[in-house]
Amino acid sequence: SEIARKMAVVAQETQLLFPFRVIEVVLMGRSPYLGHLMFESQKDLEIAKKVMAWTEVLPFADRLLDELSGGERKRVLIARALAQEPEIMLLDEPTASLDIHHQIDFLDLIHSLNRERRLTIVMASHDMNLASEFCDRILLLQGGRIHSVGSPQEVITKESIEEVYGCKVWVDENPVSGMPRITLLKKEGR
Repeated sequence: SEIARKMAVVAQETQLLFPFRVIEVVLMGRSPYLGHLMFESQKDLEIAKKVMAWTEVLPFADRLLDELSGGERKRVLIARALAQEPEIMLLDEPTASLDIHHQIDFLDLIHSLNRERRLTIVMASHDMNLASEFCDRILLLQGGRIHSVGSPQEVITKESIEEVYGCKVWVDENPVSGMPRITLLKKEGR
């Protein structure tokens, strides 16, 4: 229970075997705080509604989880993790299956929680451009081993991306944010 109060996990794929309403799924995040009777308090309901509003799933509160799209389900699972009020959040491809609008909203939310509430975020992502824009530090893996660690400017270079991913890229500076930006290049002769 102590670990669950400190750390929340959002897996890339999560299967719930029974038909739960969205509010029930989000309230599952409050389970580390429930007493022996396992009933939610008014405070638990308020926290659930707050994080559902943050993740834009409050309108789905009474719908069954399996009635939602993949992106909507992902946002519900993120709300469940936020309902835990953790100190550390582990996210496995959290923006996969989210449309661009919700990717940006989610990463803006996580970034603000990191800054304002000191929430530590550890995120696995294959979207290097989003990582460049929203992450303070990047750990780049190659074959299960650490290739490089540092700021986006230190890690996201033409040489490191080509070496790790084995494809031709162009890395320049995003003219708006100043962060590294990767453009994929076609293989020659295709």
